[in-house]
Amino acid sequence: MIGEIDRISFILGMITAFGECVAGEAKRIALSPPFFQEDQKALMPEVERIAREQGVSLFYEENLDLPKQERLYWWVIYKFQEDLEIYQSLRKRGYNPMIDFSMFEHLLGYGLVWAEGSEKLIPKMRKTTNDQMSPVKRILLGKKIL
Repeated sequence: MIGEIDRISFILGMITAFGECVAGEAKRIALSPPFFQEDQKALMPEVERIAREQGVSLFYEENLDLPKQERLYWWVIYKFQEDLEIYQSLRKRGYNPMIDFSMFEHLLGYGLVWAEGSEKLIPKMRKTTNDQMSPVKRILLGKKIL
C-alpha cells in the first residue's frame, strides 16, 4: 500500500485529463471531480491555469438543488458556449447530473460527439464491471458521503 492519496492533486489530475478530452473535442463537456466547498480556495488558481493552458472554459456549479449537508461542487469544463447552454438548460429544467446522469450523457459521452448523425446513436457498453467510480468516491469523498 502506498499510503493516502492527496485529494487536491487527484482532483487537479482529473481536471487536466478531462480538460484535454474537451480541448481535443472527444467530449462536448466534462465535469470536474466533485469537491467540498472548503476545497475551492486551494483548487481555484491551478484550475484556472489548467483551463487557460488548454484553451477551455469553466463554469462553477454550486448545486444549490442538493441538500446543504450533502452538497458537492464541481466545474463544468467546456470549449463551446452552446454546449454550456445545453447543460444549463437541463439544469434549469431541474436535472442534476449526479442524480439524472442519463439526461447528460449526450454531453458527457466520449468519441462520437461531432460525428454526423451522432444524435441517433445509442451508447452501449460491451461489459459493465464493478462500480468504476469506487476509487473516485474513496479518494475524493472519503467517509463524508460513503
